[in-house]
Amino acid sequence: MKKKKELISIFISLVFSILIVMFFPSNIGKQTQISNVNLNEEKSYIAQKIEYISLEPIDVTKVYHLGKLIGIVYDGDLIQNAIDMEEAKLAGTKFEGYEIDISDEIYILKEKSFWKYENKDKEILSYILDNNLLVVQAVKIEIVKDDIVIDTIYVKSIEDFSNALRRFALCFIDEKVYIALENHETIPDLTTYGIQDKNIYIEETIRATPTGASTKELFADEEAIFMYLCYGRDYELEYYTVVEYDTISGVASKAGLLAKQLLSINDSLENINQAIVPGQQLIITYFNSPITVVVEQQRLAQEVTYPTESIYTFDIKVQRGEIIEDVAPATGYNDATYTDIYVNGILTSYRQDSVVVKVEPTIGQYRYNKQEYSDRGVFFSLPVRNPVITCDFYCYANHHGCDFIDRYNKYGDVLAAADGVIIRKGYNFTMGYYYYIDHSNGIVARYLHMHTPGYFNVGDIVLRGQVIGQIGNTGRSSGPHLDIGFYVDGELIDPCWILPCEQAGRQ
Repeated sequence: MKKKKELISIFISLVFSILIVMFFPSNIGKQTQISNVNLNEEKSYIAQKIEYISLEPIDVTKVYHLGKLIGIVYDGDLIQNAIDMEEAKLAGTKFEGYEIDISDEIYILKEKSFWKYENKDKEILSYILDNNLLVVQAVKIEIVKDDIVIDTIYVKSIEDFSNALRRFALCFIDEKVYIALENHETIPDLTTYGIQDKNIYIEETIRATPTGASTKELFADEEAIFMYLCYGRDYELEYYTVVEYDTISGVASKAGLLAKQLLSINDSLENINQAIVPGQQLIITYFNSPITVVVEQQRLAQEVTYPTESIYTFDIKVQRGEIIEDVAPATGYNDATYTDIYVNGILTSYRQDSVVVKVEPTIGQYRYNKQEYSDRGVFFSLPVRNPVITCDFYCYANHHGCDFIDRYNKYGDVLAAADGVIIRKGYNFTMGYYYYIDHSNGIVARYLHMHTPGYFNVGDIVLRGQVIGQIGNTGRSSGPHLDIGFYVDGELIDPCWILPCEQAGRQ
């Protein structure tokens, strides 16, 4: 019975085929003309039912996204009309004048088909708009490090990006030096004491490729690109209200910024010496850039060298109890040249390029008769190694000390500035861990914001240059530093009246 049914089916199919040939002979000759006719259904994002099968092949426009069919469009002007509407929407916005085109993720194929599908032009257009597939002409910027793309942004033009990048670089380097380097000029070495920028480069590779981008993902202008270079994609601006006696350098120091950075992010500031007024609002947001700007800075410094311990010789001819100074001790100095490496404005390393001895220190020579003597405490020295002053006496309101950092070690040693006795030691929420040291002759120094309680106790004697603790960030402090203050006969004075501050660098 089963075989009979199969034979009947085959017979019916054969008869149906003969009828087609008999009644539609004109179709036979057309097969060679429509070799590209699509006879198969294709899965798509937008479902479209087949309304009927045409006897004649009809033109269809297929729209693909990333290789998959979105749907079949029947209005040939649909996409162009959408482009015109989107360009009209840009009028009066920061994108006015931009040309809109189809994303390169879209592929359009025109072909012939026997299938007539239902019209879903509106749904297909919605898909294109919802997926941001109508784009403006743009440049894709890729930030690459070690062959890995760290981030990708889209900008209107390479000129906008270059201008923003230049502006960002000038947050870290002197403009005259930058221009000289742009012109491939060599920066001459320092011949007088001071610092100068010598070189700048970016650790990452920047790749630029013409492309299209939606207005939602486009950095529309130079200002938007600059803010991205400063802070990345997601940031919240932090503001500071100026108080009396504030300076630009002081505000920048408290915020952990360079003065140049503070100037660059505040349109109201024009130069570092500009007066700022109480109540003025300043952006002080710390930089968090997706790129790494490295600046090499040359430093020529006079470094004081101290004599070794003085020589004491017994002399019977000297009256008992008397000391005769034959040669007074004196400091010497070297000229040292360094290259300091700054990464996004932060000193990270250095190298010493040369040292020239200019004056040897003089060792003191004394004669005595039966009396112990020490020349300790003859000199005051700076309280940290590799000293840099970040904030002077009154660099902002009520700052009664002088802030020092160790140029190469943010938690470096704190040194006794002279011989003395620990008279106070403790902690409070303002000063953090602190010492008060009596250096004799009416001079008392306070050492603030130390990392730990320190290594000595009240009553202990310390010597000049002795390590007494660590630089820290305790108490009311914006970053690791030592705040040293001096009382003379009970009155606070500028520490640089006592300390050899000219031996320290400046920030």
